Amino acid sequence: MKKNNPLIETIIDTLTHRIVSGEYPAGYKLSENFISQEFNCSRTPVREAFKSLEQVSLVQIIAHSGTYVKMFSDEENIEITEIRAYLEALAFRLAAEKKADTTKLNTYLVEMEESLVLDSPDFTRYGKAHFSFHQEIVNLSNNSILISMYETLHLNSATALIYKNMNRDEIISTIEEHALIYTYLKYGDAVKGTAFMINHLWKKRDRLKEDSKS
Repeated sequence: MKKNNPLIETIIDTLTHRIVSGEYPAGYKLSENFISQEFNCSRTPVREAFKSLEQVSLVQIIAHSGTYVKMFSDEENIEITEIRAYLEALAFRLAAEKKADTTKLNTYLVEMEESLVLDSPDFTRYGKAHFSFHQEIVNLSNNSILISMYETLHLNSATALIYKNMNRDEIISTIEEHALIYTYLKYGDAVKGTAFMINHLWKKRDRLKEDSKS
């Protein structure tokens, strides 16, 4: 991303965090007026920040309408998942070989499980925990280049989940898969865990392809 003046960089960093964390979901309209008031500035640096975010596909600027958090197409989601499968598998292998600490990973797994305990499942809570689980595996690789490459995918708690008409039983099944991923990493089984990670995300890719046809 092109470097701007400090104020613009601050606005870019703040908005990027809100988008990636899921605070601003896909399709959310960004308000120039609100953001300029928040940062006590004119609309000019806000517009420059929007342009920079558009260059890295985090937002979409629509003439005479406004600036929106980008909604990825079915094809883009499929391509992102294909890349994720191999980046996360590599991250898993590196983390397993390093005997990485899985404490935080277990915390996110428990959060995913607890989000479905109530009669009304909290899919937003599930999505955030799910995103954090996968992000933590990448972080545990301790490979700065891999982490940087993963960040360019601009995933967030919504895009990392990406499900259409996914029912509670299907999500429970994915939680069971995440529990197995956690177990493989906890006990340092790099070979089985790496293969399972690829299969886990490739099934997601196949589901996306099926959903795109409906």
